[in-house]
Amino acid sequence: MNTNFVQDQVFAIESPIHAVEGSTFTITCTYWGAVTSPTAAIYRNGTEVTSTVMPSGSHTASGSVATLKPLTALVGGAKYVIDVTGTVGGDVWVKKIEMTVGRKSDEQ
Repeated sequence: MNTNFVQDQVFAIESPIHAVEGSTFTITCTYWGAVTSPTAAIYRNGTEVTSTVMPSGSHTASGSVATLKPLTALVGGAKYVIDVTGTVGGDVWVKKIEMTVGRKSDEQ
């Protein structure tokens, strides 16, 4: 799943992202310049759950793209906020991705 950050906006252009419980995927974040040292923290309905939904792997960066550890164990009926921190041009930036996760039984 691809997201894009712009310097003057807190949330990713694609926010909110919609997913369904049971999904597992990796988010790539494109910045406006070369990014280094990416990290992420994930909150479900206001509670920090990073170790539960990003249990393995590592964040990486190449050029202007940061790739986050894979997301897993998403709970249906929940809202998530992913805080992504990266350094661009010597400045540390915290950006956000909002995600809504539906249940498998949800109707459109």
